[in-house]
Amino acid sequence: MRYFFSIIISFLLISTLTAQSKKSIEAYLIDSPLLIDGKLDEAVYTTAKPAGDFVQLQPYNGKPAMQPTEVYFFYDQSAIYVGAKLFDNHPDSIFNYMTERDNTGISDYFGVYFDPYNQGQLAYGFFITPAGIQIDIKAVKNSDGDNEDGNWNAVWQSKTCLTKDGWTVEMRIPYSALRFSEKTGSTWGLNMFRNIRRYNSNNSWNLIDRKINGFIHQEGQLTGLKNIKAPLRLSLSPYIATYLEPKSNNGTSQFLYKGGLDLKYGINDAFTLDMMLIPDFGQIQSDDKKLNLSPYELYYDEKRQFFTEGTELFQRGNIFYSRRIGGYPKFTADHKLAGNEKIDYNPTETQLVNATKISGRTNKGWGLGVLNAMSLPSNAIAIDNGTGISRNILVQPFTNYNVAVVDKSLPNNSFVSIINTNLSMVNNPFHANVTATEFQLRDKTKTFAFKGKGGISYRGDSISDTGYYGSLGFEKSKGNFAIGATQSMYSDKYNPNDLGYLQRNNQVKTETYMYYQIIEPFWIIRECNADIWYNYNRMYFPNTLYDNEMGYDLFVRFKNNYFLNSKGQYTSDKFDYYEPRTTGRYFLNPRSYDLYAYLNSDQRKPLSISTQYELITQPNIGKVSNMIGADANLRIGHRMELYYGISITDTKNERGFTDKTGSDSIIFAKRNVSTLINTLSASYILSNIASLSLRGRHYWSSVENSKFYLLQTNGSLTDNSIYTQNMDQNYNAFTVDMIFRWIFALGSELSLAWKTATYSNENIIEHNYWNNFQKSWFNQGNSLSLKILYYIDYNNLIKKK
Repeated sequence: MRYFFSIIISFLLISTLTAQSKKSIEAYLIDSPLLIDGKLDEAVYTTAKPAGDFVQLQPYNGKPAMQPTEVYFFYDQSAIYVGAKLFDNHPDSIFNYMTERDNTGISDYFGVYFDPYNQGQLAYGFFITPAGIQIDIKAVKNSDGDNEDGNWNAVWQSKTCLTKDGWTVEMRIPYSALRFSEKTGSTWGLNMFRNIRRYNSNNSWNLIDRKINGFIHQEGQLTGLKNIKAPLRLSLSPYIATYLEPKSNNGTSQFLYKGGLDLKYGINDAFTLDMMLIPDFGQIQSDDKKLNLSPYELYYDEKRQFFTEGTELFQRGNIFYSRRIGGYPKFTADHKLAGNEKIDYNPTETQLVNATKISGRTNKGWGLGVLNAMSLPSNAIAIDNGTGISRNILVQPFTNYNVAVVDKSLPNNSFVSIINTNLSMVNNPFHANVTATEFQLRDKTKTFAFKGKGGISYRGDSISDTGYYGSLGFEKSKGNFAIGATQSMYSDKYNPNDLGYLQRNNQVKTETYMYYQIIEPFWIIRECNADIWYNYNRMYFPNTLYDNEMGYDLFVRFKNNYFLNSKGQYTSDKFDYYEPRTTGRYFLNPRSYDLYAYLNSDQRKPLSISTQYELITQPNIGKVSNMIGADANLRIGHRMELYYGISITDTKNERGFTDKTGSDSIIFAKRNVSTLINTLSASYILSNIASLSLRGRHYWSSVENSKFYLLQTNGSLTDNSIYTQNMDQNYNAFTVDMIFRWIFALGSELSLAWKTATYSNENIIEHNYWNNFQKSWFNQGNSLSLKILYYIDYNNLIKKK
């Protein structure tokens, strides 16, 4: 171990590479605002010097761009103005497609990234397509490179024009959309990007070396910004919403009304307060539910914008999962039922009444984030079978969720941070508190990195459990060849899942990998990369072997813009302490082999098709699992897009946990599992401010048990002919989301949404797809909603006044 750390320290002391030269362009002060019409015909364009000489990221990194670009910068006391001439000797070949906001699709695009603090840690991106579709992104340096947050939204103006020489862009980016101070200085970090789809070529103004991890610190400079002052950043977004929903008891419909307020306030140049009063998330896309046969909780992505925008700091330490806030109630009502009662209604989420976050970073590299949310009490409804009288059963009291993080940026894109999550409930002794830290140290060449994480959890009521975890890793990430190794440990009592997500604790893992990439085109290949990896896993308690894993991952993009992804994995005999769902017991799961391949055609074509296949085998028990999938994406004209995807998985002779009939009687089954997923979506873009989208998904999975076993203390299975219960499953999840969006003013939106959902799980297997589909159509939950949100900017109000 001492020798290992000596090697790490020696690597971190290597710092001989000179800094890459940075391009520079000056912004010119103007007396009156530019008219944002995309025409670039004002007199100031004739006197200003433009930025040019873009270079390629792909396919030939560092070579001159295939088409010239000129970009002008101006400023006044309220905004920065960007004018760009994107020359193209074949303007009829420009990829100019209509998409929804924040989605470039396969269109050409142009964009700028501003880094007001000029530290290479945080940048604000403003991008636009030839059709005038706006995309805004916040890029943040993190432990894995640079994270681009497309959920960040800003209010800014833009206009594009198609010309005989290509296309042009004008932008007005108000200072209220950025964070800076008078101490920031007259020089900002700056980079610009242009994508030319017909070449599938991405280009930047300042060179970005693809052999170096991250792009923010490889930026140029914007100079000349003198005597500008950060405005008061205050905006309000009140909303009203109405829902037409069916009543569960008599089948009639009812109108529900909601109203609330979103507020953004710039506390100072560095920190912003975001607040939601009575939030409404009824129009986000439905979750892709599926049947869960594993011992682990399913993970669903966060889709609520408040919890996806500007939350990068809260990801430190891996202890925060925002879906816990306003999620499924903490407790169940089953143990509170009287002998003649049954559950008539069980809430699937808690009602948030308020959510607030403060986040930002100072010009000295200190980052701070605080998030607090509160949910109202949630009740299940129990009904008496004899009298029909119902009563409420409290399944979660009034709850407070709190997250706080402090992060310090260090030289060479290094950082150290500490984060805490806390959950408490009114009139309930249960509490949960988790504290973690994370750091990354890089040398001056940014070639080597030493990383670490660690945390401690404390949770319970009258009796509390304390657990901990730790992780240390080393990697060489610069260049075509990369290597890395990580050692991590999770105690059996460590549990961050009250406000975090961890599939399994009680493990000790050693992970290693080697990676190689070729970024220059050769033969028929445009670029490719591959890695091989090996994991050695043990249990924390008892201290025994869990399994060994090894595999590879290969990605190849061809010159015709098809791409292939292939993966393979071998897993040794596994002493699975999780599948039995009983402490101290394990299932001896035989070795397995997994092979996966995915092929996608050229996505620039009107019709693109992909296929995938996966084979998983366990020869010792005769398990064979085949998965085949395909999808097709069709663009009709410049406004309409259709997508259809299908996936079929057929698993024979799988062994898995089925039931537990006593403290020592753990029932396993030999089973066949079949899953069919159909997904259909369509979108029609009326204009760059209005769109209509539709998405339907049907998930069908069946479990048919053929034989039952009793799990032995040595992990083996013996026949169990006594167990005769019907544990077959026929699960369906059918959802439809149709949404019309109209941005009727800057930052303001009207949305009309229709959603329907059906979920069912029966013990009778239906082998005919259409018969099963008709059954899943019944007992739908429909919802029709209308929401209007209006953006009010304090600075605009002052100007009008």
